[in-house]
Amino acid sequence: MYDSGCLHHLPPHRRVSYRALLERVLAPGGLLGLTCFAAGGIGSERHDEDLYGDGELHGGLAYTPEELRRLFSDYAEVELRPMAEQPPGGPLFGSPVLLSALFRKH
Repeated sequence: MYDSGCLHHLPPHRRVSYRALLERVLAPGGLLGLTCFAAGGIGSERHDEDLYGDGELHGGLAYTPEELRRLFSDYAEVELRPMAEQPPGGPLFGSPVLLSALFRKH
C-alpha cells in the first residue's frame, strides 16, 4: 500500500481509523510506503490539542521521523528519511520538505 499525501491531511482523531484500515488491507509482511509533510519544512507543527481549538489543519500536518516511528511502532521500519531533492524539470519528483518512509507489517 502507498500513501502519498493522505496521512498529513487527516485530523488527529482519524489516525485511529487510518490504522484500522491498514490492519484490514495489509497482510503480515505487507509493505506501507508513505510520503508526508516533514516537520521543519512544510505543514503545521501545532500540537493536536491546538488543532482542535482552531478547528482546522492549517494546510496539513507535519511529522517528525520520531512521530512516524511512534505512530507505526508495531511495524518494522525499513527506511525513513527526507525525500531526496530532484532537479526541476527532471523525470523524478523529490523535495526534502517531505518525509519518505517504508514500513513492514509484522
